[in-house]
Order: sequence, then C-alpha cells, then structure tokens
Amino acid sequence: MSLIVFDMGIRVETPLRPDKNRIKATAATSAIQPVRTGDSQSPAEKQAQQVLEHYAHQQKTPDSIAFAADIMHTPVMTLTPDHSVQDAWNKLAESGYHHLPVVDDENKVNAIISDRDLMHALMQQNSRSTGLPDIWENNIMNYAVHPVICALKTTDIRQTSNILFEYNIGALPVIDDNQRLCGIITRTDILKLLRHYGPMELWA
Repeated sequence: MSLIVFDMGIRVETPLRPDKNRIKATAATSAIQPVRTGDSQSPAEKQAQQVLEHYAHQQKTPDSIAFAADIMHTPVMTLTPDHSVQDAWNKLAESGYHHLPVVDDENKVNAIISDRDLMHALMQQNSRSTGLPDIWENNIMNYAVHPVICALKTTDIRQTSNILFEYNIGALPVIDDNQRLCGIITRTDILKLLRHYGPMELWA
C-alpha cells in the first residue's frame, strides 16, 4: 500500500477507503445507438462532429503517466512546528499556495495547514468577545491538521486522484522511501495535467 498516514512525523496507519466512497455495482444500461454519418445527420450533429474532429487534431500525443512523482510539485514550501499563525498567513499570502506542510528537522511531515484552516480560526476569534488575546502569535500546531495522509513517489496516479476525492482533501504530500517530504500534489495539479496533456495513457 503506497498511501500512509503520518502524525507528528511518525507513521501511524495505512488509510482504508471510506465505505461511502467505495465503488458499487450498477445495473447495465441499454446499448448506445451509433452516431449516424453522411446525409442522415442533422445540421446540429454535423456541427458537433466537426468540433470534435477539430479538437482531436489539436490534442497532444498521450503521455505515459504512472506515479505521483510524475506530477508532484517540487520543491515544497513548508513551515516548522515553531512558526506562528502570522508566519503561516504571510507565507501563504506571499506564495499564493493554499496548503503548507509542517515538517520537523528531518523534513518529515508533522502536520499540514491551509488558508482555510487559518480563516476558520480567525473567524472563531472574531466571533468571541474582544477581551480574548489575539491569535496571530499563537503556534500553528494549535490549528494545523494531523495526522496527514501522504503518498509515496511510486503511488499510482489514479490512486492519488482517488484519495484526494474520497477523503475530501485539497493536497497530498509526497514522501520518499526514507519518509521525507519530496513533493506535493493538489487537486489543481490534476486539473492542470488534464488540461495540458489531453488524453493520457494511465498505467500501473
């Protein structure tokens, strides 16, 4: 299994697919009628076929995409457990990223924090009485998410895409064989891959 959960830099478990997201059998559908060609096509059908043929000629030759390492973003901008909320906010704003892994001295994943996590914390702060201390100097570990699901560099790209969807997470840190952070994959990376390369040959 190439998906691993880390908590504070320590491997704690291998995640199982949530039951509600497992593939379920469905009834067979009726056969689809073949597309008519020639004079039997309506004007709208002819126009649709011309559009499909136009884009088919523009598509790139399919690339072989196998592993998380093929699409991961690297180097990864990170935080350390001693950073403050202000540090995290500034780094997210300056970088334009939405997720920052929190790593220890050995570059092992301890947690992950997102702009959404910080916004939620700030909204909670604002909804309380004004007499409470400001949270900007608080440690990010009070708001970061852990444990963290990570993928190995050799994780099948289809499994990587599925885990982002099934666990409803926006980013998946990628680790090497020594369990050190080496990249990150987001939902945006998957969409960019499909946009730039069109049809892909996915193999494992």
